[in-house]
Amino acid sequence: QDSVERLRESFEALGPEGGFLSPQTARDVLVKTGLGKDQLRRIWNLSDIDRDGFFDMEEYVVAMFLCDAVIQKGRPIPESLPATVVPPSKRALMKERGGL
Repeated sequence: QDSVERLRESFEALGPEGGFLSPQTARDVLVKTGLGKDQLRRIWNLSDIDRDGFFDMEEYVVAMFLCDAVIQKGRPIPESLPATVVPPSKRALMKERGGL
């Protein structure tokens, strides 16, 4: 829970417009993690749950969680987003796509 609050603060510090980070801002944040292009593309595709090209706060948290899992814990990037990581507000969307 602390990490979600910390990520919420870092999301707000990035200056979201209308609740969303621009694709460029989100890309810049991901690139700063130091992960490779292919890894970042896979993380982006998993995190941009509604496929609109923008990160809302929940999608940003998912992206940072996945980056952290790879960098800090050495975990592989999952093929699909684990149900435990999908924000509650996005679960219906994932079910529509057969992702949950």
